[in-house]
Amino acid sequence: MTIQPYEPRDWSRRPRVLAAAALALAGALGVTIVSTPAARADASVYTLVQNTPESWGPYWNDSGFVGSIDADTAITISCYLTGDTVSGPYGSENVWDMVSGSPDAQLDTGTFVPDAYIYTGSNSPVVPRCSSALGRILGDVQVTVYNGPGYNHTLTGYVSPGVHVAIKCYSTGTKVNGPYGSESIWDETTRTSPSSAQWVPDALVYTGSNSAVVPHC
Repeated sequence: MTIQPYEPRDWSRRPRVLAAAALALAGALGVTIVSTPAARADASVYTLVQNTPESWGPYWNDSGFVGSIDADTAITISCYLTGDTVSGPYGSENVWDMVSGSPDAQLDTGTFVPDAYIYTGSNSPVVPRCSSALGRILGDVQVTVYNGPGYNHTLTGYVSPGVHVAIKCYSTGTKVNGPYGSESIWDETTRTSPSSAQWVPDALVYTGSNSAVVPHC
């Protein structure tokens, strides 16, 4: 993936640069400035660079990549998780934000984008941490994804081995044999589509436990 060089659209969007200069001048003049709490950035944000990646989880170097977003695209984010470190126009961060909405209907709500590529007004998270758990697809073949918790539901896609996924809740369905035993737990991934949720068998996802690690859906 080729990232195009970033050129700031509007330097006034970084008022903290001017604030730092003002503080330096005030110090030189012996003026005392009373600081005020920083405002919380809005969760309505926009992308800074071309080809901002969307992923099933907060990771860069696996096949969880599901698409990319053009620069200056407006999106809404709802929560964050930490994952791979990404270098952006204003520094490096390991924060990834979950997309919860966009005027662009082609974007997948529930996917993650690197915070370093998003203008939020801060280099720290501006939304709460997601309640999701992180998992990794097990085995050496693709795992089928369904629109419900079981093989009796509609097949909607595949996830490759080794892919990191974020799961938000679980339900019970078809019992599946996995490397660590049999389970009837199915995990709903954070990636959703307008028509259906995305479910994978927990027996084929490494979560560190043979029990559910997220709340019941």
